[in-house]
Amino acid sequence: MSNVLDSVKNFFDDCFSRYRTRKIGFILGMVTGIAILLFGFFNTMFVALCGLIGLFVGSRFDGKDDLVEKLIRKLDEILPERIQRW
Repeated sequence: MSNVLDSVKNFFDDCFSRYRTRKIGFILGMVTGIAILLFGFFNTMFVALCGLIGLFVGSRFDGKDDLVEKLIRKLDEILPERIQRW
């Protein structure tokens, strides 16, 4: 009996280590499908969009980019002179 359990365990270990991106894609697809069924399409897409924005901002802070300074410079380029702070 333990021989069968060991072979099943080895099979799943092999599948999960060899097909890691397929497993992640499957899990994300299932979670997204369940969220759409429970909360609706637009609510799920809003949460996903907020998560992607958070991922982008977090990666900028991890990359040691000065995000606030870049944002201020970009706003200075976009806004007219009378609205700018300096």
